[in-house]
Amino acid sequence: MATLQSIRKHGAFLVIIIGLALFAFIAGDAAQVLQPHQNSQNVGEINGNKIDAQLYQQLVEEYTQAINFVRGTNSLTEAENAQIKDEVWNTLVSNTLIGEQAKKLGLTVTTAELQAVIDEGTDPLLTQSAFRNQTTGQFDRDVLMKFLADYAAMDPELMPAEYVDYYHQLYNYWRFIEDNLKSSLLMQKYEALITAAQLTNPVAAEYNFNARNTHAEVAYAVVPFNSIADSLVKVSSSDIKKLYDAKKELYKQPAETRGIKYIDVAVVPSQADRDDLLKEVGEYAAQLTTAEDLSSVIRLSNSTVAYSEVPVTENGLPTDIVAHLDSVKGDEVYGPYYNQADDSYNAFRILGTTQLPDSVQYRQIQVVDADAARAKELADSIFDALKKGADFAELAAKYNQPSEPVWIASSHYEGASLTGDNATYLNTLFGMKKKELKQLNLGGGEIIVEVLDTKNPVEKYTAAVIKRPAYFSNETYAAAYNKLSAFVADNQTLEEIEANAEEAGFRLYPINEISNAAHTIGGVQGTREALRWAFNAEKGEVSQIFEAGANDHLMVVAVADIHKAGYRPVEQFADMFRMQALADKKADKILADAKNVKTMQEALALNGVKSDTLRRVNFASPAYVSKVPASEPALSGAAATLEEGVLSAPIKGNGGIYFLQVIKKNNGVAKFDAAAEQKILEATATRNINSNSIINELYRQGDIQDNRYIFF
Repeated sequence: MATLQSIRKHGAFLVIIIGLALFAFIAGDAAQVLQPHQNSQNVGEINGNKIDAQLYQQLVEEYTQAINFVRGTNSLTEAENAQIKDEVWNTLVSNTLIGEQAKKLGLTVTTAELQAVIDEGTDPLLTQSAFRNQTTGQFDRDVLMKFLADYAAMDPELMPAEYVDYYHQLYNYWRFIEDNLKSSLLMQKYEALITAAQLTNPVAAEYNFNARNTHAEVAYAVVPFNSIADSLVKVSSSDIKKLYDAKKELYKQPAETRGIKYIDVAVVPSQADRDDLLKEVGEYAAQLTTAEDLSSVIRLSNSTVAYSEVPVTENGLPTDIVAHLDSVKGDEVYGPYYNQADDSYNAFRILGTTQLPDSVQYRQIQVVDADAARAKELADSIFDALKKGADFAELAAKYNQPSEPVWIASSHYEGASLTGDNATYLNTLFGMKKKELKQLNLGGGEIIVEVLDTKNPVEKYTAAVIKRPAYFSNETYAAAYNKLSAFVADNQTLEEIEANAEEAGFRLYPINEISNAAHTIGGVQGTREALRWAFNAEKGEVSQIFEAGANDHLMVVAVADIHKAGYRPVEQFADMFRMQALADKKADKILADAKNVKTMQEALALNGVKSDTLRRVNFASPAYVSKVPASEPALSGAAATLEEGVLSAPIKGNGGIYFLQVIKKNNGVAKFDAAAEQKILEATATRNINSNSIINELYRQGDIQDNRYIFF
């Protein structure tokens, strides 16, 4: 149990680490996922291998369980679930692509290699796991080995069911980590192989050193492209097509996308809705003064703040409640009042305040038996033995209980609804003194608790809080729906919607490109059905009304364009290539006017010319010309090769046509070191080689089809 608490303590960081890992549990099941299944449906394909929808969902559920275990929760938000689905899909694709390459090359991960990583203990999945030394806080192989040995020897019939479940979950979590390590090692091997293929030589090293170490002061004359009016040059569609064809491979998209336009109506409370809610909160606030069962009042009020009989710190109360604490006299009811920050109506009563520790370190022995009397008798004997000086750890081990001390802080329980036995347990625990023992009868079982230490005494509050966010009534929702429905009925084409939306009080939002892997439209949750419709509709079609968000959005979608998989049409980039073609035509015109230029003086006489001096120009970095303005790598290359006093030939740059003349060249003070320079070249060559770049290249070369939107 202590180990599980340690996992939950570091849950947030662990989720990040898990999110960055390659999930080998997916790789381990990949063969099963990629096998043909009769009467099955497929969520996609990876290089011709069909992915079964049912088994993909199974992987999603396994990963979800791992995340919930780490966090100590039972559910995730819609956005978190969407992220998990994407991570499972991306990992399945990555592991399949890497697995194919590794099989061709004979790359494997051995048991000895995995054990070496565990023995070293520096991998983030290990250092942030629960298997850590309590003193150093570092991953401890011995702690892991002890747990695995205890798990192997565990007799479920002699342990409380709760602990058995904990140990099963922890063991499954370890298997999850172990499989991740295998996948990560395979990726590292493949990446190392690609990196090692980047070679250099002494000649290249010397050239690289000289290019970086030698710098020049140069004079330049430039005729900027913008000195020539666009009207003086003509650009044809063939010019644009020629430029597009030269870079066509850059504009290949692997999957179909859609361009859509949509109306999103966020339904908000009317003033009448707000008046009714304020009145309702006021009625429940009045009951806070006299009601004997405050938990029932809070529950019936539908407050978003749960009632707890366990005192909480200020951190456990809403910030607006804390802001009003100084205004409260005694245990009077404060409110109702409106809080703009969360658009809510509120009332609260402080039942009492007390000084209690914020954190308590404890250990416990739980005695459970179908016969309550027998359980009580055994617990009494254990409690008596402890009071007489028996060793707690030895007794815990005797009854198959964990003996490691556990820290529990206020933040671990604040925000939960705590009454009955739960409240009794926590109130007892935080009310005990150091070295104090107590025996509790809870839920038909016996618990013996020993507090070892306490920290940070703070003010705690027992509070009954009514917090009701503003909401719209059925009448308000119906009015919004009917208004949008009437508009769609009168405007059934995209052209009509574009023409009439603004006048009708609706805003039309464009999304030029959306893929079927998206989980929302415009960031509105609950729009998967609308997205699914968009990918099955024809260009120009208008949808029905979709109910979205937390049932507080109404959406209508129209398909504006369909971008098929393959090369994107040249028309999509016409404006960009037209600008480039204009620059090329202007360059030709300037070059024609400057064909007889032999000296810098002749260059300075050209129409529209600008001139200046650049200092410390070298081949290692592009020169920046402020008078154009533009970054000009071509000038750096020319300066490196020109002799002093020699005028360059015309140089076509990004911003104009240049003439360059080196005034003088200087060498830096650095000394050439061939070995060091080769290492610099190797680092430069491999800088962009990492797991992401490798996967992206394999993805680009592969045939990946993602059809998850049909099912999920």
